[in-house]
Amino acid sequence: MLRDVPALRNLNARHRKIAAEIFQRVGDYERLDQLGPVQELSRAFVGAGMHAPLMSLLSRVKTAQDRRDLVEAHRAWGRQIESIAAQAPITRTPRPADRRKLRIGFMSSDLRAHPVGWFTLPLLRHYDRERFEVYCYSYKQGAEDQAQQGMAAMVDAFRWRPDISDRDAAQMIADDQLDMLIELGGSTHMNKIEVMAYRPAPLSASWLGYAHSVGLSTIDCLIVDPFMTPEDPALLVEQPLMLPHCWYSLAPDIYRAEPALEPQAPAERNGYVTFGTANNPYKYGPELLAAWARIMARTPNSRFLFIRPEGGSPSFRAHMTAAFVAEGVEAERILFEPVRGKHLPFYNQIDMSLDTFPQTGGTTTCESLWMGAPVVTLVGEALYERLSYSVLTNLGLGEFCGRTVQEYEDIAVALAADPARIGELRRGMRARMQDSPLGRTKDWAEDFFEAAAAEISRRSA
Repeated sequence: MLRDVPALRNLNARHRKIAAEIFQRVGDYERLDQLGPVQELSRAFVGAGMHAPLMSLLSRVKTAQDRRDLVEAHRAWGRQIESIAAQAPITRTPRPADRRKLRIGFMSSDLRAHPVGWFTLPLLRHYDRERFEVYCYSYKQGAEDQAQQGMAAMVDAFRWRPDISDRDAAQMIADDQLDMLIELGGSTHMNKIEVMAYRPAPLSASWLGYAHSVGLSTIDCLIVDPFMTPEDPALLVEQPLMLPHCWYSLAPDIYRAEPALEPQAPAERNGYVTFGTANNPYKYGPELLAAWARIMARTPNSRFLFIRPEGGSPSFRAHMTAAFVAEGVEAERILFEPVRGKHLPFYNQIDMSLDTFPQTGGTTTCESLWMGAPVVTLVGEALYERLSYSVLTNLGLGEFCGRTVQEYEDIAVALAADPARIGELRRGMRARMQDSPLGRTKDWAEDFFEAAAAEISRRSA
């Protein structure tokens, strides 16, 4: 068992990756630290040619130097992959001079029943067929689901090639003579980010699925909005391609009337406030848990609810509870709903979500708000520390965005002391979202394609 390994730091990179995932999942931060600091782990992962575990390090960033070291680790990985791609270059044919429409590709194996697919859906549904052609590329393993079938029917071409190699995928895309290729998944499961190293399109960009620069110099742009863009350009490898309002919009297929939102806030029903989270534990850390516990300690009789499948694990429950107890919060005030999948109704049990930091929520932030539970977030320097800030600002709820841990805690405590405000927010939240830039999906899609077209024109001038 991992707990019996005497020298965790001496594990090879792949075993350290597995161990880190397990320790983060259950909240065993003592053993997680024994695997090594962020800089050491990032070098080990890159040295082994691994990109995916770099994402797990985002939540462990503490200093400005940590952020910059992580950018450089991504660059180092990118150089390795570009060197491999250069050994077997693909062939490219020029774009037909008489083709009137711009051809834009989206590459992701998550163009299916998946958050990335749902957030991409407005683009596939609302693009101007007179001006654009849309091609999609998926390498998803297993059977296609109904969502993938629907997306494939919306676009000009949907290339689903589960078993294709990286180079062959790049050649396939090059043969389609795109004007721009946008990858949506980074190194997440079943995606082939290495394809981008072959530069299969004259212009390329990243968006949505990986809230950090991938690290490849062959990716020209990172699609962002004014709020999530880091103030320090050194925290991006790519050039920012700016959307005018928000990073994504809310696909009405997912943000529906059901499950029903309970109009009465839990605090109004119970007489005490319930904080909570549905964020993945890989975004947790000891500093975050201590902040959550201090908020509870300042809010008499409050509760904290973890809406996570890990809540069924005794180890997870013990580590989470111990973190709160260490700050003077009684163990019985920490609650767990070990639900997987259909978790949205459980937001009716919480008054507000306390966002994770430094890596914030994305999908979970939108889910919580849609279910009427406001989100309190901490705004940081890097892109992955600003996702909730973007969402809340677009909703006119910038008041729930703290700039320091102390401010984050104070905002949550102040809101907890005002159950009438919590109830008011809950009852008006869905209408607020629908009336915001996030809810105007057709306008957002038009803005997205206009930004892409402008960048294509600028680069080809």
